[in-house]
Amino acid sequence: MDDGRALATGRDPRVIPTDLFVLLGGIGLFLYGMQALTAELQVIASDRARAVIQRFARRPLSGLAAGAGVTALVQSSSATMVMTLGFVGAGILSFSQSLGIVLGANIGTTFTGWAVMVLGINVNLGTLAFPALFLAGLGRILLSGPAARIGGVVAGLCLILIGIDLMQDGMTAFDGVLDPRSLPSDTLAGRLQLLVLGMAATVVTQSSSAGVAATLVLLSAGHVAFGQAAALVIGMSVGTTFTGILASLGGNAAMRRTALAHLTFNLIQGAVALVLLDLATRGADPVFDMIGGPLALVVFHTGFTVLGAAVFLPVIAPMARFVEWLVPEKALAIEHDLDPRFLSDPAAALDVALAGTRRQIAGLFGDLGAALAPSPPAGVGPDIAAQTRTADAIGNYLTQIALSEQDPRRRQRFGELMALLDHMRRLIHRATQRDRIALALTEASLCRETRYFGAILRRIARHEAEFVAGDAAIAQDHAASLSRLHQRLTRAQDRLSRREDALRRRVLSSRATPPRLFAITDAMRWLRRSAAHAERVLHHLLAAQSQAIAANGPAMPAPDAGQSGGTG
Repeated sequence: MDDGRALATGRDPRVIPTDLFVLLGGIGLFLYGMQALTAELQVIASDRARAVIQRFARRPLSGLAAGAGVTALVQSSSATMVMTLGFVGAGILSFSQSLGIVLGANIGTTFTGWAVMVLGINVNLGTLAFPALFLAGLGRILLSGPAARIGGVVAGLCLILIGIDLMQDGMTAFDGVLDPRSLPSDTLAGRLQLLVLGMAATVVTQSSSAGVAATLVLLSAGHVAFGQAAALVIGMSVGTTFTGILASLGGNAAMRRTALAHLTFNLIQGAVALVLLDLATRGADPVFDMIGGPLALVVFHTGFTVLGAAVFLPVIAPMARFVEWLVPEKALAIEHDLDPRFLSDPAAALDVALAGTRRQIAGLFGDLGAALAPSPPAGVGPDIAAQTRTADAIGNYLTQIALSEQDPRRRQRFGELMALLDHMRRLIHRATQRDRIALALTEASLCRETRYFGAILRRIARHEAEFVAGDAAIAQDHAASLSRLHQRLTRAQDRLSRREDALRRRVLSSRATPPRLFAITDAMRWLRRSAAHAERVLHHLLAAQSQAIAANGPAMPAPDAGQSGGTG
């Protein structure tokens, strides 16, 4: 800005840079306060938020409510999306079920505008926030556990309020310089320019909340007209999709589909909002004068997001099919789905690791089961190199998950997955012993149990996708089926153990040569230990899976840990 215009307003031009610094500092405090508040709320409410999403996302309307509530609770649509993508990746939610949460997250983000308008503009709490920040900071440092987290929440809220106060003070730099006439006119072309400006501001700051807060401050100070402010907010709503698009690059199909659906929703919602804006501004000046510009803006922001959700809610299913057609699922290696971006949320990362583990179990059990079928074709069996590479990738991914000592449930789930991988590696090693497999299939005393074991493996592989229950009743059905499989497998192991001594006596009483005796004994040991490893894999999978779906109702019962011992 030039000194001439500043002098024309009667202000010292040297004061203007100071006001700008105050404004920038206020925006920075607001952004940092939002980040601190979100981080603390995620720690406090993460488990509850995840439980709400798991429990209520089965239907589009309840999923919308869950997405809105969770986003308003944790003050971060990105955190809501990370949780949701983790559930989709683990198979706990389908892609179509996740779309209701996406719509709800859009509505939940409007809560910030209401809070800024009520606490920061209508009721100026910036001065009172200073002593509250002192007490909250002391509590965050000196206390521990939940009390310290509450102190962090209060401190983040205080920083937000102080940031809003500084933004209002810094806006004086624009007095006489920035007014509605200096911005693009309140026409369709001008609104489109402001919409692009709002999108750019959100992309740069990676926070639509800061943009909405700054727009509310500008509107309350009279620097922008309502139509201009509304166009900026519409652009910010569209700009929030950039974070998801950026995060989905190089991600799995679920992430790309969700990002595309989010962009589609918000683009159409923005177009609808532009039409509504033209209708809302016609002859509405008396209404704006009565309720005030900031309140009218947050009502408009909430209104067009709710209307957009109402438009899309009835067509979520066909919309999901259309997006799935645009972004088809590719048969990629399991390692590709172990996206490091989920590591920021340990629970979501555990969901992703569990999904990868289930896929590996299906592949290994299916291939090994095919090799144990009657008269298997030559060359049928697991790809040992690929299976080993996948197990190593899942193990490395698990070791990167940062788990708190105060989080015993997730640590237990982590332990179940690590134990499962240990037995998977042992079973992969057993699958390399082709001579013993061939003898177990042809030896009369072993072929029946060997083929039965193969049939169990093939059945588990076929039903892997159904391990994640859609509701409590289905979970109980699968639990009963898998429990029966476990019991039959245990009985088969018992029969093999009883027959081992009898086989030794029978072979010793015959004229079998020592090499033949040793080969049969090795084949028997292979079957017994392979069956034991498969049973332990199933046991640890059920234990980890029951914790993943515990929020949906009765947990899936895991087999009794004492039913089979460890094997070498």
